[in-house]
Amino acid sequence: MAVGNMKAQKGTIAIEEAVINPAGLSWLADSPALFGQEASTESHTTLTERLLDIHHDRLKQMDTHGVEYMLLSLTSPGPQGEPDPAKARALATEANDWLAAQVTLNPQRFGALASVSMHNVEDAVAEAVRAVKELGMFGVVVNDYQVVNEGGDAEGKKYYDTPEFRPFWKAIEELGVPVYMHPRFPPAKDLKPGTRYGDRKQILGGAVQFHLDLSLHIYALCSSGVFDEFPGLQVVVGNLGEGLVRQVCWTSRSRDRSVC
Repeated sequence: MAVGNMKAQKGTIAIEEAVINPAGLSWLADSPALFGQEASTESHTTLTERLLDIHHDRLKQMDTHGVEYMLLSLTSPGPQGEPDPAKARALATEANDWLAAQVTLNPQRFGALASVSMHNVEDAVAEAVRAVKELGMFGVVVNDYQVVNEGGDAEGKKYYDTPEFRPFWKAIEELGVPVYMHPRFPPAKDLKPGTRYGDRKQILGGAVQFHLDLSLHIYALCSSGVFDEFPGLQVVVGNLGEGLVRQVCWTSRSRDRSVC
C-alpha cells in the first residue's frame, strides 16, 4: 500500500482474498457473526458487494496498491458452515466452478484456492483432486472445523487430526499443493447466551477467537503424527501463524523437558 510519497511496490502476491459467488448469498445471510451480531443492514450490504466484486473495484484497488496477482477463495465459513453433507458438497462444487470461470476471465491477475466439504474424506478428496487437476486451482482452503449433524464430536464438529482424515492428507501430499487453514466464526448455536462466546462477543473474530479456535486445531494436527506420516504435506496458517510461532518453544518444552 502506498504511504505518503512512497510508491506502491509492484510484484505483490495476495492470498486469503475472500469472495462470494451469487449462489452463496443465501448461506452468507445465515452467518450473522461474519458481520458482527450488531451489524447494520448497510454494513452487511457493503461487505457483500465487496465480496461479490472481482473485476472492477477489486482490480482497481490491486492496481493502486501494487498487487499484481491475487489468490481468491470462498469466504468463510463456506462448506464448513453447512451441517448437511449433500448441501456442503454442492456448495463447494458450485463455488469452485464459478470461481474457476472468474479466473479464466483474467488469469494474469487471478488464481484460486478450492473449497471442499469435510463431512467425509471421500467428498473432500474427490473435490480437491477435481479442483486442482481439472480446474487448475493452486490449493485448498479449509475454514477450521466442519459442523455436522451427526458423526462429529460432542459439540457437533469434525476436526482433521483424526485417523478418518488420513486419506485426505495423503491425497493433498500427492497433489503437491497446500491446504490453507483459515479461521472461522462460531456457528449460531455457540453464540447463544450462556455459551463461551455468546457471553463474550467482544472477543469474537480477529480480537482473539480466531486464534484460540484455529490454533487448537493446528496444535492437534501437529501432535497427531500426520506430518511424520506425510512429510511432503504443506499446510499454511495465516495471521502470523495464529500465534503459534511464539508458542512453539513453550509447547515443545511442555512435551519434552529437554527442549528450550
